[in-house]
Amino acid sequence: MVDAVRIKDIRMLVNPYPIFVEKKTSTDDIAKMLIANPRLKSVYVVDNTLKLVGRVTLKRLIKHEFKNLLPSAFEQFNALDFIGDKTAEALMVSPVYIKDKDTLKTAFVKMYQSDLDELPVVDMNLHLIGVIDLLELLTILIEKKDKQADKTYLSLTSNRPFHQ
Repeated sequence: MVDAVRIKDIRMLVNPYPIFVEKKTSTDDIAKMLIANPRLKSVYVVDNTLKLVGRVTLKRLIKHEFKNLLPSAFEQFNALDFIGDKTAEALMVSPVYIKDKDTLKTAFVKMYQSDLDELPVVDMNLHLIGVIDLLELLTILIEKKDKQADKTYLSLTSNRPFHQ
């Protein structure tokens, strides 16, 4: 049912634009961006050509910002090596991404395997062109089910902004 749905057909449904920063962007600036866009759970790190090089997740940023609240027992472990660093480059992790030609199923599998709520969408040269999240995947699935059952409960994709 959803195997044929391509990312390019749904990626502007809920989150039309990803938030991206340069490597040297401060963690405070990243926090402000996420606060201003509460639907997003990641900020994507790009180079000067908008090529995707990393991601800073909200969870990772929270761990950084609230580091003083951690029990001293955590200091023995090197799990939080980034504590004390103040830039996107220090906090970023390698991105898991999807391309426009990929399917909804591929996106779901990648999100599930990596325990992610959203994925950046890149072009053939890994330039950041969008973002897709779990709500978009769920919307399409429910809409397809309703269509199969001849229901018209949802009609989100046909009237969405930027739909071609």
